[in-house]
Formats: sequence, C-alpha cells, structure tokens
Amino acid sequence: MSSRFSVRAAAVPESLELIHELLEDVWKAEPGIEFLDRIRFETALIEVASNIIEHSRPAGTDPVRFVLAVECEPKRLFAEFTDNARPAGIDLSGAELPDGMSASGRGLALAKVALDQFSYAKEDAGNRWTLLCRRNSAAAAQQ
Repeated sequence: MSSRFSVRAAAVPESLELIHELLEDVWKAEPGIEFLDRIRFETALIEVASNIIEHSRPAGTDPVRFVLAVECEPKRLFAEFTDNARPAGIDLSGAELPDGMSASGRGLALAKVALDQFSYAKEDAGNRWTLLCRRNSAAAAQQ
C-alpha cells in the first residue's frame, strides 16, 4: 500500500515552506518512517527544490513553476520534481561535496549522498528530477 502527496508552486524561496508543510503531512500520515529516513529524504527534497528555485531560468514568458509528487511505500520513499524551466543541463555524476571553505555548491551533492537513487532528465517541457530513498526499516526487515 502506498500514499501519495503533491504540491504545485512557483519557483520562489517562499515555496520551500510549502514543501516543509507537505512533508509534515507525509510524516503524520506515515508515522512508521524512521527518523534517519525522514532526514535523508527531507534534506534531498529541500536541496533539489533550492537548486530549482535558485538556478532555473524561464523557458519562455511564463515564470518557472514546479510540481513535487511524493510517494511513500513500505520499502521506499520516492519523489519527482518536474518544472517548466529551460533545460538545466546537469550532470549528477560530477556532483561532489566541495571543500569545507567553499561557500556554495553543496546542494545536489548533498542530495546525491542522502539518496539511494537520484537522477535528472531534460524533458520537452522542462526538467525532471527523481529521488529514491530506501527505508531503513525495510532494509532491516529483509536481513
């Protein structure tokens, strides 16, 4: 059995609060999700959303908007961001944590480290980011 949640928003800093509210709804509806899984998943979602908000450029005259869809299953947490921005042209294989003195460049690298699977694809209408976090409780149950 799975539960689904979503939010549609403008790519502006205030939209981060909408994502936090969505995640509060997820955690209330799915109280069995372990704390570490919540932290990993939430960190990745906020970092990807922040990247979209900070770096996306409109593809035309419409402002950049995104849709975040979250799905909770017994063994995994899954999220997908889609946006209507110009293709980001991101290569996630090169996303690495910068040295400790760097002021920026951590967002996608943190998401990559926090997740079990993380991908980016250019779409005809924008960009698609997929995030997967295997639940620790599910991994422990399999051992």
